[in-house]
Amino acid sequence: MKILVVNSGSSSLKYTLFDMADESILFSGEIERIGLDNGNHSFRSRQGEEKTLETRIRGHGQALDAMLETLAQESLSSLHEIVAVAHRVAHGGKYRDAVRISPEVMDEIRRMTPMIPLHHPPMIEEIEECESRMPHAVHVAVFDTWFHASIPDEAAIYGLPYRYFEQGYRRIGFHGHSHAYVCACAAKYLEQPIEALKMITCHLGNGASLCAIDGGRSIDTSLGMTALEGLIMGTRSGDVDPGLIPVIMNEESLSPDQMMNMLYRESGLKGLSGVSSDMRDVEAAAHHGDRRALLALDAFCYRVKRYIGAMLMVLGGCDVLVFAGGIGRNSGTVRRKILQGAEGLGFVLDENKSVTESAEDQPVLDVTGPGSRVRILAITTWEEIVMARQCLSVLKKGA
Repeated sequence: MKILVVNSGSSSLKYTLFDMADESILFSGEIERIGLDNGNHSFRSRQGEEKTLETRIRGHGQALDAMLETLAQESLSSLHEIVAVAHRVAHGGKYRDAVRISPEVMDEIRRMTPMIPLHHPPMIEEIEECESRMPHAVHVAVFDTWFHASIPDEAAIYGLPYRYFEQGYRRIGFHGHSHAYVCACAAKYLEQPIEALKMITCHLGNGASLCAIDGGRSIDTSLGMTALEGLIMGTRSGDVDPGLIPVIMNEESLSPDQMMNMLYRESGLKGLSGVSSDMRDVEAAAHHGDRRALLALDAFCYRVKRYIGAMLMVLGGCDVLVFAGGIGRNSGTVRRKILQGAEGLGFVLDENKSVTESAEDQPVLDVTGPGSRVRILAITTWEEIVMARQCLSVLKKGA
């Protein structure tokens, strides 16, 4: 049984073809830096053959074309070999568990688009394109929000009139597949029951969020009802004083759409640094003395540090701190800046190991320093296998 998992992010498209008989990877690829001039498309066959093509992909529709063409040329004799496609969807609204896509499901995904304006349009486009090209396959929506259904009401509610909470306006959270995977991976690596561990997981990439996990269950997260709250991200602002928004709108005569465009597309690392939305570019510029790039880097790390402190209090302690996502997994500089000065709280980083070794070379990189009371791990997340399993579960239920 071959299942294709499509994970469409705000600036990337990852895809993995699984044989679910043994959960083996038949083919995988990633298209990065969508919308930027220096993008690339890298992929790997089952035999381990790797290729990287420099490419200039303007949008997710073009990225999808490249994915399907590559699969047809490199791995499949026909797209009909694919039994099902698991589509990552950020916000499912009333849906939390994975579900077979229907017109009603698509209507609910579209209804949630104002909450996730960066992600849902390319995700909807990708689903529609895949359905038109592979009508024989079962198409399943798997939702980022599922893992955070366990967040208690006192953590989920906003300080708005109660009627909004009754209408469903609450902290939903995202990156659920990543937080769930690295949590389970950390417990397995440490050879400890997940039920006995308190963890803080940091998914740091173009989109970023923290999660407080107690006994394998999410009890709080930094993202909210939309994809804006919390950490500074690639192009998104993260937390902003809500009272400042109407002031800026009035002073600059901005419409709501223009304000939302600023918050989602012109802020974050891009807006602060003036260099790029990509942390690799920001780090490089900061290293060469660019003052704004250094400020952007420091502000990003400070915001993560601040939220780790908040999650530490929510959990009442921490056994494991996990860094994941493209930035969290690969940037020793970011990990060092985040944990600088946190030794008294039990977080001691092995800076030499954190900077000199790459988690890309191994699924789990232990960067715990001597005397640390908290195990500190950098883990290569694998959202796709979580999504494939959820898709298979839908197929087995005949849903």
